[in-house]
Amino acid sequence: GRELGAGDMALVPYEETAAVGLQKFHRPLATFSFANHTIQIRQDWRHLGVAAVVWDAAVVLSTYLEMGAVELRGRAVVELGAGAGLVGIVAALLGAHVTITDRKVALEFLKSNVEANLPPHIQPKAVVKELTWGQNLGSFSPGEFDLILGADIIYLEETFTDLLQTLEHLGSNHSVILLACRIRYERDNNFLVLLERQFTVSEVHYDPEKDVHIYKAQKRNRREDL
Repeated sequence: GRELGAGDMALVPYEETAAVGLQKFHRPLATFSFANHTIQIRQDWRHLGVAAVVWDAAVVLSTYLEMGAVELRGRAVVELGAGAGLVGIVAALLGAHVTITDRKVALEFLKSNVEANLPPHIQPKAVVKELTWGQNLGSFSPGEFDLILGADIIYLEETFTDLLQTLEHLGSNHSVILLACRIRYERDNNFLVLLERQFTVSEVHYDPEKDVHIYKAQKRNRREDL
């Protein structure tokens, strides 16, 4: 095939986003209703590509949180690879103390969405913080979070080891990890296989219309391994 030039950065790695599917990504605002709030997410496809779009997995995970599947009030929650920030915003609206993270390049954009969508009394419950998986983990205490959230963050095989190391560092033996994803390729399954070496993994929700699975993972009790 044709070699890709620098101008082709914002390619979508998914088959199902044919021309029709792309329309919603190019809209400057995506509007949602969660936790009795209207949330308007600014999307910046042109500059940030996949990082700045609300993927279906984020919508399904937000819906799952809103259903009350996990206790959020007063809990310490972190969202990984937050992109446009929908899941973290919803978690904060539902009463959690949320650290919403992404790589440096996406932070300003993420901050603007978080600030635009949280009422003043909830703003203090949401912190936007830089996190490149496997790298600046020192700025987080080990086992700092009760709940770790990720929507559509399993897509680059070369990030899997760093992502696993990050999950291992951020969570304690009691923490719950919720990952929402489409299983598009064999590598998505490969990640789940790797995850199962260190964590007990179960599927807790499936949205057939959007074809999104939610997996729950918890550190394996060390005693079981003896």
